[in-house]
Amino acid sequence: MRKKRWCIGGGVLLGLCVWAAWSGLTVNHVTVASDKIETPLRLALVTDLHSTFYGDGQEKLLAALEKEQPQAILLAGDIADDEVPHDGTEALLAAIGEKYPCYYVSGNHEYWSGEFEEIEKMIASYGVTVLHGEGQWLELAGESIWIAGVDDPDGFQREEQWTEQLETVMAQREEEAAEAFSILLSHRPERTAQYGNSGFDLVTAGHAHGGQVRIPWIMNGLFAPNQGWFPQYAGGVYDLGETTMVVSRGLCRNALPRIWNPPEVVIIDIT
Repeated sequence: MRKKRWCIGGGVLLGLCVWAAWSGLTVNHVTVASDKIETPLRLALVTDLHSTFYGDGQEKLLAALEKEQPQAILLAGDIADDEVPHDGTEALLAAIGEKYPCYYVSGNHEYWSGEFEEIEKMIASYGVTVLHGEGQWLELAGESIWIAGVDDPDGFQREEQWTEQLETVMAQREEEAAEAFSILLSHRPERTAQYGNSGFDLVTAGHAHGGQVRIPWIMNGLFAPNQGWFPQYAGGVYDLGETTMVVSRGLCRNALPRIWNPPEVVIIDIT
């Protein structure tokens, strides 16, 4: 009887370990409601790929996107990496750049690479719109939405320069798209004080990698860069007053284990 209990206990423990360490690709759905939209829209948020491969030629990642049928893809930084070759990045961009409207903002690792200009040119060469403190109109299903982006703070020599870039897109939104549904792409999720007062309806971000370690229903993240221990904005949907922020847990699979934190693509339905 004692041996049987040990076997059962060991099986349960093994099952928990496998569940915790599972790092297969997931797709999570969130809904953002707005009276500025009459026709429902679907966007995919892809962040923190770090050139990770999901099958040959990114076939698993591309199949997941194809199944969800987004009308546009938002690339919120660290799609490329500072240490890993860009093959995984290019495999993804080559497929999605010609199929979907795609918008990209920089992440910290792309600046850390020391070759950001080359990475930016590579990304743009696949038909992806690179946003540097500016906004553009996007027409989808008869709806006009305004999409802007700010660079990662590590791309600036002084903090004030990032603030100035954000203020520029805020002013541009107010002047050109005050009545339209508006989206701000930014890599960093922790800057909620600025986002909440920005006037944007939706902010999308990544960077936190889900806090790396999670415990379902108990802890949403153990540690995240620029937030520290037990980060408040590790991944999910956050109400910032008149602004909703959606933070992706990202797609990176590297030497650091992801515990109860599988990589994800976030599908955002705007209704």
